Amino acid sequence: MKKPPKKSLKKLLTVIYYTSNREDEAFERKIRAKLLQVIGDLPLISVSQKQIDFGKNICVGNVGISNQNAFRQFQLGAINAKTPFVVAAEADCLYPREYFEYLPPSLNTCHRYDNVWIMYKYSKAGFVRKAYSECAQVWGREILIRHIEKRLKGRGRWRPTLEHGGAVPTMFGRQGWGYFQGEIPVINIKTIEGMHLTTGVIKGQDPQGVKKLPFWGTVKKLRKEMFPRLALK
Repeated sequence: MKKPPKKSLKKLLTVIYYTSNREDEAFERKIRAKLLQVIGDLPLISVSQKQIDFGKNICVGNVGISNQNAFRQFQLGAINAKTPFVVAAEADCLYPREYFEYLPPSLNTCHRYDNVWIMYKYSKAGFVRKAYSECAQVWGREILIRHIEKRLKGRGRWRPTLEHGGAVPTMFGRQGWGYFQGEIPVINIKTIEGMHLTTGVIKGQDPQGVKKLPFWGTVKKLRKEMFPRLALK
């Protein structure tokens, strides 16, 4: 992993936190608090559908929950950033510090974190590994802005309803990104309030997942921390 001198990071990389504000607010407050613990002095822009006190906030109003809107919110954050690179942070994810210490080798590329795991809120299953995720990616700012514009051409600015099937826009038509590695996972937490109830995972792994991951500890402990009132049968 390429780690530039820490003193230079804040001039090179901006955190873009984007949210539809559909998750439980107490849960999302925990997500934001944990994010602040790991981003250090990096610039922070939040793009939300309700006003929140979190970095430089850009409130787009209640435009609805959809893949297109998530892309647009990420793009809007990038437009307002002043650094050459931007890094994604989503409202249902927990991130390690090392995720925010990486820069791609080129401004004209996207690199995704290769260590992303799912934790389901309403399941006793363990952590399940994803192949990749848009919740964990670093971009050159200008190429991201242009790329999203190209991918959403002809779709208009906002879409008020969630897409399904062939209507779902994708960030890439085929794999067009690189990977960067990290020892501590990003945890993508699946609730029923988010955009998708299910997600693609690496094939061939135990569907019950693993019970413990580095830094985060056991799935039972982390689930209890994030959802203290949850009682699974």
